[in-house]
Amino acid sequence: MGQTFLQQMIPAMEQGVALLVPLGILLAILQSLGSRCGLSVFRKALYWGFWGSIFMVAVKTGTRNAVSREVFEGIAAGFSLAGEWCLLMILLSGRSTGSFQSGRFFRIVIFLTVMTLGLYRGMEIWLLPVSAAAAAEWFSYDVLVKMGGFLTGLLLAGLGGYLTFEAARALTYRRLLFVLAVQTAALSFQQIIFLIQILMARQLLPGGMLIRAMAPFIDHQSWFIFAVFFITLLVPVTLFLQKKPARPNGANPAEYRKILSHAIHKKRWGTASVLCLAVMAAVSSFGSVYANQKEQLVPAVPVTAEGGKIGIPLKQVEDGHLHRYVYRASGGEEVRFIVIQKGGSAYGVGLDACEICGPTGYIEKDGQVICRLCDVMMNKATIGMRGGCNPVPLKYTVENGQLYVMQNELEQERKRFQ
Repeated sequence: MGQTFLQQMIPAMEQGVALLVPLGILLAILQSLGSRCGLSVFRKALYWGFWGSIFMVAVKTGTRNAVSREVFEGIAAGFSLAGEWCLLMILLSGRSTGSFQSGRFFRIVIFLTVMTLGLYRGMEIWLLPVSAAAAAEWFSYDVLVKMGGFLTGLLLAGLGGYLTFEAARALTYRRLLFVLAVQTAALSFQQIIFLIQILMARQLLPGGMLIRAMAPFIDHQSWFIFAVFFITLLVPVTLFLQKKPARPNGANPAEYRKILSHAIHKKRWGTASVLCLAVMAAVSSFGSVYANQKEQLVPAVPVTAEGGKIGIPLKQVEDGHLHRYVYRASGGEEVRFIVIQKGGSAYGVGLDACEICGPTGYIEKDGQVICRLCDVMMNKATIGMRGGCNPVPLKYTVENGQLYVMQNELEQERKRFQ
């Protein structure tokens, strides 16, 4: 029960924080500018981003193949990336003051940044409960525990975002811009990695050296949340380092004490955000260790090639379960591949690896094929097709009661298992 609860709570909290902390800092900047026009556009963009993400999840769930999750999120991330940097450049240039605040370009940039960030992160958030409900019967105890974890994670993320916003409001404008610049750099790095993954999966970027260069970043994407935590920590730390207000000319001692008291009260928001951050960091780190204990791969059955082909008796794979095999390539690499009967004479044959998550492998749980790295459930009907987190497909033939995989195909893919 505890593991199931945390498996929903932690990603909901992390995705929520990754969305709400940047929005909270941006909202604090717009309030600091006193930009009524900017605040109005912010609210509209948040509205459209919220409902747009729900609509896309509904379309994705209802039609399955009408919306490609990674393509949609990639487009949203790309526009969000452009908006973030345009907004940062505008604010750093100082042109956001005065009449420029009501300018069309300033409004478009705010709307683009907020809405696309909401679409990009929102789809990830709303797919969590949808996937949880799809994997079990509605109104079951398992679904109830998962929904409880999801809502708890969102509430914790909402609290963190609110406390960050209140602490950020107490910062001077220049310090807010510093936090925004660090935040933009961190968000951009994660978004660029995500976009490169999609382009490689769609074969729009070459593999080879690029895959090797990107592998460390792709394998450690889960660390991005700690970059978000660092940015969140910057807000209260910067607030604590902020000098106490100078005594205004003509202010009597009582008035100055009131100003100092107000400044101290603002720093309490910083203390509260640090405490909330400590809880979230502990849950995200220590809780994840317990929640994401990966099931070990079932040992692969060794196979050898004869006449350039690897033959597997159909009797071994006609039970509808996942079967794993390993072929030792000419360079010594152990190339794993999987076979599963999809129905009738149709089989899903592919590498025990995908374009996005690499050779982490797949497991079978409750009759479903699941990626060990990202816990995405595969649709059996799509195994053997390219796209998303599906296994890299392998061509096969069926002859004389044997399923054959070509040796040269496995040799070509051996670099994935280095």
